Amino acid sequence: MKILLFLFAFSLSFGTPYILSGQNSIEQNPSSFFKFDSGSLVYTHDEKGNRLPDFSFVGYHSGEKPLPNVAVQMTLNPIVGDNTLQIQEALDQVAKLPLDDNGHRGALLLKKGVYNIAGTISIKQSGIVLKGEGDDENGTVLVATGYGDQKYKRNFFEVGNTDKIKLDASSFQEITDNYVPIGTHSFSIKSIEKYKVGDRIVVYRPSTKSWITAIGCDTIAPRWAEIRNIDWVQNTNNKKSGFYYKRVGYDTPYSILQKKDETWEDFQSRIPLSDDGKSFDFTKQWEPGDYDLYFERKITNIQGDKITIDAPIVHAMESEFGGGGIYHFTTLNRIGEVGIENLRLISEFGEPTKDNPYGSSKEQTTSEQHAWNGIVLNENTENTWIRNVTGNYFGWSLISAKGKKATIQDCVNLGHASEITGGRRYPFMINGQLNLVQRCVTFEGRHEFVNQEKTLGPNVFVDCIGFQSKSNAGPHHRYAVGNLYDNITSEKPMESRYRGNSGTGHGWAGTQTCFYNCVAPEFLVEAPLGGISWVIGSSDNSDKKVQPKSLYYQQVQDRLGSEVLKYLVSEEQLNAMGSYPWVKNRLSKEDAKFQRLFP
Repeated sequence: MKILLFLFAFSLSFGTPYILSGQNSIEQNPSSFFKFDSGSLVYTHDEKGNRLPDFSFVGYHSGEKPLPNVAVQMTLNPIVGDNTLQIQEALDQVAKLPLDDNGHRGALLLKKGVYNIAGTISIKQSGIVLKGEGDDENGTVLVATGYGDQKYKRNFFEVGNTDKIKLDASSFQEITDNYVPIGTHSFSIKSIEKYKVGDRIVVYRPSTKSWITAIGCDTIAPRWAEIRNIDWVQNTNNKKSGFYYKRVGYDTPYSILQKKDETWEDFQSRIPLSDDGKSFDFTKQWEPGDYDLYFERKITNIQGDKITIDAPIVHAMESEFGGGGIYHFTTLNRIGEVGIENLRLISEFGEPTKDNPYGSSKEQTTSEQHAWNGIVLNENTENTWIRNVTGNYFGWSLISAKGKKATIQDCVNLGHASEITGGRRYPFMINGQLNLVQRCVTFEGRHEFVNQEKTLGPNVFVDCIGFQSKSNAGPHHRYAVGNLYDNITSEKPMESRYRGNSGTGHGWAGTQTCFYNCVAPEFLVEAPLGGISWVIGSSDNSDKKVQPKSLYYQQVQDRLGSEVLKYLVSEEQLNAMGSYPWVKNRLSKEDAKFQRLFP
């Protein structure tokens, strides 16, 4: 109880949360969209057939299999100096082993000790697990060395590649329904001739000009800022024709390139410069085609011209805005069954000091040229996992999940080293689809639990907490759809709303966002035309929480049964939802600044 009272102490002094009512948002009253009767959920539908989606299909094998314990095939001990090559060569050796019936080759075990790593470690083949002997200071500690030079600003670990799916254009079938509602699993297509049960498909939702206009994302207000290093480049062999510049206060170079069939005069006229040529309008209006959505699904049933898919539709498809369709697709070089577990990841960020071997506390809010992301699960990955990983001092994220069906669980981000501004301090970041983040804790994050541009749901954050929050949690920019925040606690507001000309024109950050039994000082929630967002049992304290304790875990139990639910959460953890007793266990071996959280 002492832990519970402390963890929520910050939320008791903020007053009543402000909920921003959007065009189509639904607020607070759970009986409007489900009943919890006899231990299971019964959903209601609005007049268009929209309902709260089933978010239970996320994570490793959609939660239908437990995370595996893969047998160790190779073992390493740390060596003096740079360990990049010995670890990479060992992983490449494991990659040559045959796959077993479960798709696993084996694990590389890194024994306890400190491994200095100057480069990036990559896993490019399926079935490989990298594991250590513990994520505390006395376990397996991997240090991303190097700072003070742009070459050190890197991903520490990368899994898979960024190859895109390839659509089979000849397989396209138009969806014939005038309206496909949010939360549904079925719709009709023009012809089922090329499709059968078991097919993996893409459900396509176009971004037409009429839709972008309807949601106000082609009239985002301009945002002017000074620029420098201006360079107009035309007809050279060494550099593409275009406009090159840097933004004042930033080191990142930017460019706008001339289009293939565009005259130089037309190109110059579309560059948004001020009359004096010193300021630039950074707002990017949404363009038709740039926000097309491609949801990966599987056909589970066909009746007549109606197909049923496994995971739900999380964005309405309306004939007036272009409707939708389905495709067959291929995934070249996609990898899966990769895990990273039981490790401590640290980024050096400055000269060692008496108090900290990784950098001075004075530099922790200024250091930029060092390891930027801890682990990146790239776009072309599926059925992967990260568990029991603790990290510190990365500039942007500890874990970035860009692929499909990843489970990130029981991980701790102890802090960051970077400026406290945009594009930094997003410790747990979901950019892909059907991903799960559970029982994770973070410190000093700007956007602690966050989605990025065109993040396709369902995705779920559940039973997570942020301390020393620097900015809001939730969908961040340019349209994340179908995300559940379940029992998330933050010291800053949680939001899913129209962000207008924030950044370079965020527009709508997200829609079909559900905040369930969350605690934050405010909830800033709205939805665009045709969208819905939900705020259920969420407020500035824990008194307004509703039953069931967790929407996600209840949906898993309803779909798969209580025995399968045990793969994901223990009975003790489920009963303690929202009080985070596991945080004490995870942080008990850390230094005093973390231990003080617990009386």
